[in-house]
Amino acid sequence: MAFGIIKADTLTHSTAGSVGTDFVVQGSAKAWSNYTSSTTTSYRDSHNFTSIIDDEPGVTTHSFVSSMANNDYSVSTSASAVETGTGSLGGTDHARNYTTSSFKHVTATGAAALTDRPHINNQVCGDLA
Repeated sequence: MAFGIIKADTLTHSTAGSVGTDFVVQGSAKAWSNYTSSTTTSYRDSHNFTSIIDDEPGVTTHSFVSSMANNDYSVSTSASAVETGTGSLGGTDHARNYTTSSFKHVTATGAAALTDRPHINNQVCGDLA
């Protein structure tokens, strides 16, 4: 079965107005994940990630299926010290070592000791190659 191509500069909704397609393309997450690193390191669900590597406690490397255009993309991250219910990280959580094909996600305690977490998320925005 062949698939067609839709070419449009603007998307228009019958009651909500219009938006330029460049806004949709530029503003959409190019990759995201929900994963755990506490007992095993694995994705629960993800988009545009080919693999996750447990580098050391509190450090994971995420590799893209489709690479980014450069290493200036944005990664938003979050981590929780508990799987369900209430709880917070009680430390730091951030991305680093950006390349066009991967980045590292780091989680640490309040004492800055690297530590795995049961519930971690990230979202990547930027231009695909």
